[in-house]
Amino acid sequence: MILKKKYLDNILLFNSKKHNDTRGFFMRTYCINTFKKYGIKTKINQINISHNSKKHTLRGYHFQKKPYSEAKTISCIKGEIFFSVLDIDPLSKFYLKTCNMILNEEDNKICYVPKGYATAFLTMKDFTEVLYLMSDSYKPEYGTGIRYNDPIIKEKWPCKPKVVSDKDMNFDNFKKNK
Repeated sequence: MILKKKYLDNILLFNSKKHNDTRGFFMRTYCINTFKKYGIKTKINQINISHNSKKHTLRGYHFQKKPYSEAKTISCIKGEIFFSVLDIDPLSKFYLKTCNMILNEEDNKICYVPKGYATAFLTMKDFTEVLYLMSDSYKPEYGTGIRYNDPIIKEKWPCKPKVVSDKDMNFDNFKKNK
């Protein structure tokens, strides 16, 4: 895994080499030595796959509240997503700023998102799958989110979402912490 780009000082985008042969390919999505090299001390406690049948399905912005905030390592293993990361740390110089990127099954990209950020994605193809490596186990009572179209965030999505869960649509308006 090779560091390709940094966003908002702490979001790291890695490229991983695909090893192709007649069977298909093999690709590393996590390497403790690479993470240590860049000062990442995250342990992986949970691994999730998000399967999305329809193009333009939106998930997020999701995060867990302290003390169970989680770091995430994200890759798109099938299809394509517009991936958005929102800084929700009121002490950060990038508070309420987003960084966005395209992740797809062909690009070998893996994005590391530390604690203190909310993540969302919009599928750009039918039958898209996203792999999440999580630093903490999911705790429903600490899980929350910010609506993708919240007026404070003002994210510019590449197209209008067609599939959004009731839960994601019903998050309260975001209130800035001072």
